[in-house]
Amino acid sequence: MKLLVKIVCIIFTSLYMTGTSTADTVTPHADKVISSRHNIRIPEIGRIKYRAHAGTLPILENDTGHREGTIFYVAYIKESTKNNVPRPITFLWNGGPGSNSSQLHFLGLGPKRPNLPSTYPEYDENTEAPVVDNHETWLAHSDLVFLDPIGTGFSRATSAEFLDKVLNVNGDAEVISEAIRVFLSRYNRWNSPLFIGGESYGTIRAEYVAEKLEQRRTHVNGVLLISGGYNGGQKVPKGLIEGLKLTEFTAIAYYHGALSVELQKNSLKDVLAEAEAWIRSEYAPAFESASTISKNMRNAIKEKLAYYTGFPLNNIDDSLKITAAMFADRLLESRGLELGRYDGRMTAPSRAKGKIWLPNIDSSLSIQADLMHGTSRVFNEYIRHTLGFESDLLYQGPFGGAFHPEELKKDPKTTLPEDWMAARFDLTGMHIPSNVEPPLVTAMRLNNSLRVLSMKGMYDGSCALLDEAVSRTAKDLKDRVSNVCLPAGHMFYTDTIARQLSVDAFAQFVRISTQFK
Repeated sequence: MKLLVKIVCIIFTSLYMTGTSTADTVTPHADKVISSRHNIRIPEIGRIKYRAHAGTLPILENDTGHREGTIFYVAYIKESTKNNVPRPITFLWNGGPGSNSSQLHFLGLGPKRPNLPSTYPEYDENTEAPVVDNHETWLAHSDLVFLDPIGTGFSRATSAEFLDKVLNVNGDAEVISEAIRVFLSRYNRWNSPLFIGGESYGTIRAEYVAEKLEQRRTHVNGVLLISGGYNGGQKVPKGLIEGLKLTEFTAIAYYHGALSVELQKNSLKDVLAEAEAWIRSEYAPAFESASTISKNMRNAIKEKLAYYTGFPLNNIDDSLKITAAMFADRLLESRGLELGRYDGRMTAPSRAKGKIWLPNIDSSLSIQADLMHGTSRVFNEYIRHTLGFESDLLYQGPFGGAFHPEELKKDPKTTLPEDWMAARFDLTGMHIPSNVEPPLVTAMRLNNSLRVLSMKGMYDGSCALLDEAVSRTAKDLKDRVSNVCLPAGHMFYTDTIARQLSVDAFAQFVRISTQFK
């Protein structure tokens, strides 16, 4: 009997140890890739067979070959076709700086996504849901590679000294450019049409990466600017900048039924056109000379400002300016609500007076908090088991919350912890002097076939201001820049219709951008 018990214990222990084995766990700076085969079915296209590659790319110091860091990536590559024509390849990342690529990858553009409602305001408290085929994946038109910058996802520096070198606009872009070069070599993709794109701060990264690649004779077919900025060297008058920003507020107020009955009965398109016409003819000139116009004129502008934005008239001061923060906090204050700052359709109970706004309590971000923090059960299951990449590292996101043995200091103004990458990231390079050519312009001048597509959600920013920026771009460049305005927020890919419009725009962009090469 004792022998039987001993045997059972040995078998149980063996099974237990097998179930918890770490033999396949990838160490932080291992040069490793896990490949697997998958397929999805897309309406009107059919079944797509593809290989997924989850792995790491080494960042080597050029003079010595010493490893400075490791970039984690997930690549989706369609099974080869009979004609063997090089398929486009698109490198994508998120913003922050400090965000991993999980949202863009898993909610938006990759081949799989959680089974969630068709619009973001319908989402529940989080994005934990069964994984299904993403019918709007960009994989239908290009192979995709999702990259995580150093300090995000599973990407890490090998030393604190190197981390300091890359937590800035230039160093960060250098690392991503180098990761692209290594990937193209390892996968023999130098002949593939090349696209790059980023979301939010990632648009700035994309502009710098485009410049660096072009300077190194790695030609880029297209740059995708997703929910972020565009710097084509345009010069827009200050009054028009402040004025056209208001069209975002008009759209949000219309969504919440906060405009007058007279405006709400019209279509949003007509209301936006009417508001823009007033902004151009009356608001912009008045804003430019707000300190000198008559009291009667100032009051008239205030009334119209309230009319077209739904913003309480008594909260508009003589500067005639409504900031995004003011609008988010006060538009629905009478209902006891504040708006999400990344998607104005989202609401939460108004903060207590004096309580500081923070990203982790924002209604338009909190739903995705598990993804951003790397603690999503569904995403971890997908990366670690479906794709097979096991790591003991946290899939690091932008807001801290990770293991840290020392007591963290907090910024008294924001209460954000110091391990939030954006707090350590040197953003100086974002501000380009007017006499210096922007990186995107340099890239476009080095490559006269390079095209740009900017995508923006109408509840996150002003589509009218983006159109104005492009119209004021230099004549030799602006014909290669196009915009798409989507009926959603910052993470427009949370909405089915917006995802479909984005994939349609991407498909057309790829066709146009590859026909000359």
